[in-house]
Amino acid sequence: MFRKNIMITPEDSVAMLLEDGRKGDYIETVNGKVELLEDVEFAHKVLVRDLKKGDPVIKYGEEIGRMMKDAPKGTWIHNHNMSCLRGTR
Repeated sequence: MFRKNIMITPEDSVAMLLEDGRKGDYIETVNGKVELLEDVEFAHKVLVRDLKKGDPVIKYGEEIGRMMKDAPKGTWIHNHNMSCLRGTR
């Protein structure tokens, strides 16, 4: 099943789900189809391309954090696998 999502620019590395998604569901992006590798709740982020540890996570054209470990596209992105310095300075 395809799930609604939003991705502002083709350079974004994540899309935000506009509804709950289940493992095995898909999202359609400007860069192609992505299979969800795990359950992802509404308004959470999903990688739309593979990233390596230390790579920037781009959302709405802006860096929002850095990957803490390698992850393939379709991975749920949150504070368990992305570091963020926003609000700490």
